[in-house]
Amino acid sequence: MQLFKPLDEQEYPILIKYLRAKILERLGVKVDYEIDPTILVKTAELKFGVFVSIEKLMYSDGMVKRVLRGSMGMIRPMRNLLEDSVAAAIHAAFYDPRYSPISIAEFKNCVLEVTVVSPPTDVGMDWVRNSMVLGYHGLYIVDSGKATIILPQRVVEIAENYHQSTGKYLDNEAFINELCNRLKICSPSSIKAFETQIIYELKPDSDVIERKLYLNRLLGNNVKQAIAAKH
Repeated sequence: MQLFKPLDEQEYPILIKYLRAKILERLGVKVDYEIDPTILVKTAELKFGVFVSIEKLMYSDGMVKRVLRGSMGMIRPMRNLLEDSVAAAIHAAFYDPRYSPISIAEFKNCVLEVTVVSPPTDVGMDWVRNSMVLGYHGLYIVDSGKATIILPQRVVEIAENYHQSTGKYLDNEAFINELCNRLKICSPSSIKAFETQIIYELKPDSDVIERKLYLNRLLGNNVKQAIAAKH
């Protein structure tokens, strides 16, 4: 299976730093990151959907937990990947209606996560059952007139809850049941699927890595070993 990887290891750390700089700029803070403009130009040549999440690091009993602080995005491009990523980051930081605008002090303890998504394609429930790679594919589902976007991060949350309640791994059939039981998505009139590449900071203003959620131990993906072997 060929994975969707529009950004390489040189490009995605630069994108994260650029987004962090744009948020700090909005907060009135000037930063002097080393950002190669040629890489930004390459990113601006791409046209994909993108989601940006801001997560606050919470420390408790020696453990670090990432707690959502804001998120925004689109499954289809509006302009290009660079400009759309900036727009999503600014909206996540200052205009997510679930949260108050972020402060300088708070942002110092936050990390950024970017999910780039491929052009969505029409699929059916049989595809979800037999071909969807949990933790890699995302879904745009319309059921009873309501549209729901399910990113791989949400699938992992579903898997965690499912494992806590049943002690079992989440496979595709269980995922379909959870969509109906927990999210009330039982008879969708439309399903679109997309591939994802997820990148995120390990710590605020620190190393950036690619997040391979499809390798999560709670997901019963039949193909994840094969994917890991190839990449």
